[in-house]
Amino acid sequence: MTAALDHLVLAVPDLEAAVDDLARRTGAVAVAGGSHPGRGTRNALVGLTWRGDHRCYLELLAADPAQPDVRPEDTMLGFGRFGSGFAPRLHTWAVRPDDLDAALRAARGAGIEVGEPVAASRTSPAGTGLAWRLAVPDPLGFDGLQPFLIDWEGASHPSDADLPVLELLGLELAHPDAERLGAVLRVLGVDPPVVRARTASLRARLSTPAGVVELP
Repeated sequence: MTAALDHLVLAVPDLEAAVDDLARRTGAVAVAGGSHPGRGTRNALVGLTWRGDHRCYLELLAADPAQPDVRPEDTMLGFGRFGSGFAPRLHTWAVRPDDLDAALRAARGAGIEVGEPVAASRTSPAGTGLAWRLAVPDPLGFDGLQPFLIDWEGASHPSDADLPVLELLGLELAHPDAERLGAVLRVLGVDPPVVRARTASLRARLSTPAGVVELP
């Protein structure tokens, strides 16, 4: 089974400030994506290329002030558990398997918790609707380093929009149990380098007009 990198999730406490900061660091101005109804979040997007694949993007994910009453445990990807005033960080990432249902069966057969597939949607500021299925374990596996699974079901992909594009040079995962995480990633069909470290971290290196930029 193989899977493609779909997107990276950069959790940020203030969306507008994060868009400005990313533009200053990379020269790319993230485009407003939209709100996730009932999930308490909204986003902005920058396209990525990765190993020649253009169906990939960076998602800046923030709280949606228009949805203040969503419980933290009900927010998209558990975002609400961050609270407020946290430092921007790569929270997790998503991969796109060739067949979501087959990927779920393979993962469960290997004893990997991947969550149940659920439907989600959002509408862009231009009125374009997007719908997808995703399977997210709760809590996120390996402190967010285990990717969640997503299937756009033949619909438009966010990277099809008119987004600024940066090149993703590399993705590095560090975790105290690097060997076990690496085994899980292989079952899920992806192969980024995993190094042993005292604390978990996800880092991405981007080629930008301003030079190479690393996202923590």
